[in-house]
Order: sequence, then C-alpha cells, then structure tokens
Amino acid sequence: MNTSDLELLKGKLGERIKGLREKSELSIRQFALLADIEHPQLINIEKGRVDLKLSTLNKIAKAFGMDLMGLFDFSEINAKK
Repeated sequence: MNTSDLELLKGKLGERIKGLREKSELSIRQFALLADIEHPQLINIEKGRVDLKLSTLNKIAKAFGMDLMGLFDFSEINAKK
C-alpha cells in the first residue's frame, strides 16, 4: 500500500466514524467520552489526520457497539459518491 492509498484509507475511515457518530446524534465531546479518547484526537481522526492504533480503533468500534471490522464498511460512503 503506497502513501496515497494510506491517506485515502485514513480519510474514508474518518468519514465513516464521523458519519456513525452523527447518526448516533452524539457530539464530538460526548462520543470521545464514550470511546475513552481525547476529543481533540477524535477531531483529527474524523478529518483523517492521524495514523490510528488498533487499540484506539477497537475503543471506537466498541463505543458504536460493533466489532473492529464494522468500522471498515465503507458501503455508505461509497454510495454517496
């Protein structure tokens, strides 16, 4: 996977997380507390600015009540484009 592919993946993952959060009607601060991560970190995650650890992704997935692989379901994002 080259650098541009990784950047694309980070962007899609951030968009997916933001979409799930908004669908859950949670603010950034509310979801950050629920997922046990700092809210500035969540902002950067949603903007695709950070390389994520699996442990952080797992916290986010659990906060949404899904398994880790559920975060990588980009079908809704792909359908928008």
